Amino acid sequence: MAVALLSLTVLACSNAPDVSKAIAKLIDERTSDTIRLADATPFAWDQVYLFGPYAPRQDVCSTLRIQESDCERLVPFASSADAEMSIAFLARGELVHFTRHVRSNGDFTPVPGEQPLSRDQAVFRLAPGAKLVLDR
Repeated sequence: MAVALLSLTVLACSNAPDVSKAIAKLIDERTSDTIRLADATPFAWDQVYLFGPYAPRQDVCSTLRIQESDCERLVPFASSADAEMSIAFLARGELVHFTRHVRSNGDFTPVPGEQPLSRDQAVFRLAPGAKLVLDR
C-alpha cells in the first residue's frame, strides 16, 4: 500500500512524461480535425481538469479535493504566466498526474466550463490560432 501511494505521488508531482509536448506533437501530426487528450498520455486516467493561466494553487487543490496539508506537495506549482496553464489527470477520483502545459503547444483557453471531462469527452477540435475547442 505504501509503495503504491509513493508511486502515485511521484507520478502526480513529476513533469514526466511531457504531456504538453505530446499534445503539440498530436497537433503537428494530426490526421483529422480533432485530437484526443488520451492519445497524449501514456498513463491511465478517467477524468481531466484544465486550469487556465493564473489559476491559484488553492483553487486547484479545492477543485481536486486535495487537503490543504497535501496541496503544495501534489500541486507543486501554480500557473504564473499567460503562456501556461495546468492540467490535472485523475483515476478513480485520485490525482495521478499534474502537469504544466505551454499554451503554444495547443491553447485550451478558455477552459471548458463543465469539468471534469471524462477520458471519452476530452476530444478537442483545432480552431484557428492553435486554439483547442471541446468537440461536442
